[in-house]
Parts: sequence; structure tokens; C-alpha cells
Amino acid sequence: MTVTRNFDFDKLIKSTAMSRWLTEYGNKIYESIQDGLDNATDITGQRFESGGTFTHESIQDGHAHRRPLVRSGRLKNSVKKLPATPKKLTFVIKTNVKSKARWNVEVDGKKSSGTRNVRGVNYGAMLNKGFKTSKKSLIPDKTVKPRKWFGIPSKFLVGGSGWRQMKTMTYYYDIEIKTPMKEYK
Repeated sequence: MTVTRNFDFDKLIKSTAMSRWLTEYGNKIYESIQDGLDNATDITGQRFESGGTFTHESIQDGHAHRRPLVRSGRLKNSVKKLPATPKKLTFVIKTNVKSKARWNVEVDGKKSSGTRNVRGVNYGAMLNKGFKTSKKSLIPDKTVKPRKWFGIPSKFLVGGSGWRQMKTMTYYYDIEIKTPMKEYK
């Protein structure tokens, strides 16, 4: 009888431990992005600047201004996470919120509506980078400052407070070593 092994137990344990650690780390970053939108803070922990008078006085698509970046909830709901697996050691957080084709705005009781020339633009990315409105816009030639709402928050960068609170890779490696093997029938 000959018994051979076609995989490495160490690699299996390391990849499972790494996927657990990446998933834990990614979930904390995801929660921090969601909390930032709830609390109107950017990824550095600074509060967003309040919108201008037009933003405060306008009602867009039936929603009055509440706090920056959270009018309808579409931006927050668009943030999705794809956890790491032992075979794919990558944790992905992405957003792909598209602008609607139609717009409706009410300012001081005066209603305006129209159709965008360019639709399906990822406005989450635009808000993160900043942009300038077109000459034909309702508010022409206005520079909109970037609001860094999406990315790795500074506290989760190496040396930050969130990073120091993370469990180490060796913690997950020890769990994997001590986990008994499953019996397959």
C-alpha cells in the first residue's frame, strides 16, 4: 500500500488563517465606511463640510437635505463586500451607485425636472474625487470639493488605533492548527 499526499498542510492552514484575518480586517473597514456615512465623517475621521445654501434649501427626488452624502440612502446601500476565501485571498469592498436618468428638484416651492445628458455615472466616485458642474447645470460652473468617504480609514492603516486592535495573523494561524480535522465519509 502506498499513501501519497498531494497538498501541503502548512499551506492549507496558512491560507485558511489568512482568509479569516482578511475577512475580519475587511469587515472592520466596511463597518467604518458605513459609520462614516451615518455620522457624516470622512475616512480620516473629520466631519464633512455642510452643503451650500442650494443644497439646504432644495428637495431632490422628494427628499429634503439631511446630512452630507445621505439624502436617499442609495450611496450607503451600494457599498458591497466580497469576503476572502482560502482560494482567493482578496477582500473586496466596492460601490457602484449610478446616477438616475431623470432628476427632480424643488427650491423655494419652484419645481424643476429634466433628463440628464450623461446617465449612469458612478456618483460615489465623483463625490470621492470632487468635480465641477457643467455650464448647462442647474448650478453652473460650481466646483464641488472632494469628500473622501470611500477608502481605507486612517485608523486601519498600519499603526492606527484600529490596526492595533486587530488580532494578529498568528492568532488565526493558532486557531487553524488547533482545529481538529474533519472526517469525510
